[in-house]
Amino acid sequence: MDRIIKKFVLAFFISFLAFQASPDNWTLGVMEFSFKQTQTRSESSTKAASVLPQLIIEQFSNDDVRTIPAQESLDRKLKELQTARLSLFLQLSKECKARDALVLTTLNPRALQKALKSEQEKIADIERQIDENLEEVKKVKDESAPKIAREKAISEGKQVEDEKKDDRFFPFQLPFPFFHRNEKNQIVTETVVLYKSDSTALFKPSDTALESGFSSWDFEQEVTSAKINGLITGEITTYGDYCAVTAHLRIYPGGQILGSVTEVGLLSDLMPLANDIARNLDSKIANALPVLIEFNLEPHDVVETAKITIDGIVFALKKTDGTIDNRIIKDSGIHHISIEAAGYEPLSFTYAFSDENRFFVRAELVPQVHGVASIRLKKYRDGVFHTYGLLQSPVTEEQPVAKIEVNSKSVLGVFRVPKAHEDDSDSSNIAFFRIPQDKAFDGVNLVVNAKPFDRAANIDKRRRWMYTAYTALICSLPFTFYTLGQFTSENYAYSQGRGNYDDLLAYQRRSNICTGITAACGVWFAVELVRYLWAADRVLPATAKIDKKVPNFDVPPSLEDQTALDEHEEEAPASADSEEIEPEREKTIETEEITVQ
Repeated sequence: MDRIIKKFVLAFFISFLAFQASPDNWTLGVMEFSFKQTQTRSESSTKAASVLPQLIIEQFSNDDVRTIPAQESLDRKLKELQTARLSLFLQLSKECKARDALVLTTLNPRALQKALKSEQEKIADIERQIDENLEEVKKVKDESAPKIAREKAISEGKQVEDEKKDDRFFPFQLPFPFFHRNEKNQIVTETVVLYKSDSTALFKPSDTALESGFSSWDFEQEVTSAKINGLITGEITTYGDYCAVTAHLRIYPGGQILGSVTEVGLLSDLMPLANDIARNLDSKIANALPVLIEFNLEPHDVVETAKITIDGIVFALKKTDGTIDNRIIKDSGIHHISIEAAGYEPLSFTYAFSDENRFFVRAELVPQVHGVASIRLKKYRDGVFHTYGLLQSPVTEEQPVAKIEVNSKSVLGVFRVPKAHEDDSDSSNIAFFRIPQDKAFDGVNLVVNAKPFDRAANIDKRRRWMYTAYTALICSLPFTFYTLGQFTSENYAYSQGRGNYDDLLAYQRRSNICTGITAACGVWFAVELVRYLWAADRVLPATAKIDKKVPNFDVPPSLEDQTALDEHEEEAPASADSEEIEPEREKTIETEEITVQ
């Protein structure tokens, strides 16, 4: 019994893995483009009609995923039913002809009656299958109509009710249909693959199909027979060295044009043309369904002046007629969003808007705070403090304190001194420093232990010394083990009355010397390892601290405890945690709601 159960479980999981490992594919093909003008062309211009499609489809060689719309799924089902119906009709024609031929070939009345009855049963069975096929056509159309209407409303920007999510017995999809309760509204995705898995393979229809047109039955039959779901076609118009290319993405069965794009470029440089066309068709191929993003900004008075930038496109919540519309429709996918308002710090984040058709973004804007902080070196040197890439503040013997702009955010800057020699590396005269967020406020006096030197050269030097010490330690071990073994052996022999006392002392002396050398090499290696780690740690920015030597300095209440701790801190290398800059905003992502604080 146990063996039967084990076999059943094994078969179950094998079938489950096989189901998960074999997703459906959506085949994308391309055919040679045609020229709109009838004229004599050079050989290079003629080759562009076949080279350009290959360059375009080459951009889709990364296994993209396409969301199959309801209309496309319906067209596929109707095509399958139509093919089955044609096959049944041919069978019906054959059986009817066979029935009629019985009258001429069968002379025996009883045999004729029996044969006619048998043929009539076959004909009735085929007619029943045709009736069921027609009923299935009506059924799939009725089932698909609500979803098609819903997707059309979403694409037009209309607000629709959320679909109820499917209930399943298990939290994941199982490969057997009897485990599913309701999957009629399930989103279907397929992996985009190239025709013949080759970007250089062009689909070549027959001349008859081309003459009939892309939407003809003959052309559709050849495309579907090649198992192509999407076909890119195009026309080229040339004037001199320039060309205008119009590419169409057609979906089969049906031959519907899902998207078109027109680009202009040089015939001698087709790659930019191919990149632009592929970029514009990519969203059509992926069929990124539109999503509704609703913004809730706090404080509420910023709505009138707020500007929202999505992937470089600016949207204003306040319309020209004075009304406020906080809803924006975009294609599903990964989008970078920035929110800006006058007098407030900008917010930005990147999020994958998928699996749902409506998202809420709640953002709390923080007022901008500007101030000036004073900073000096713990050990004075002439140099310049650089912050925010462009701002700089020099320090001299007459003015050892630099002024730095702060805005209540962490500041990462550089202290630079003149190079000692012209051939020194670019990093030999700089030292990074960091002002923590809790110390970046107006009027603060800071001190930082920034020491410019070539940290890469110092790390390399310490690494070589560490390897030298490690090599000496490893090389000393064989002698130590050998002399210690000889001493142990001689000591055992002497204890049994077979050894010589003078030889025993000699072996003990050698063993002690070698052990001492190994111990010294071990200590040397440990010291060099610490020095190497210290040198590597000094790459991290030096952290600025409150300067307690400056009198009459008002420390905010939130920093009183921290500054007291800073007074008693010993000099130590910056920890790995100090390298991390505090994020500008804390971002919390929920299922359908994005909160930016």
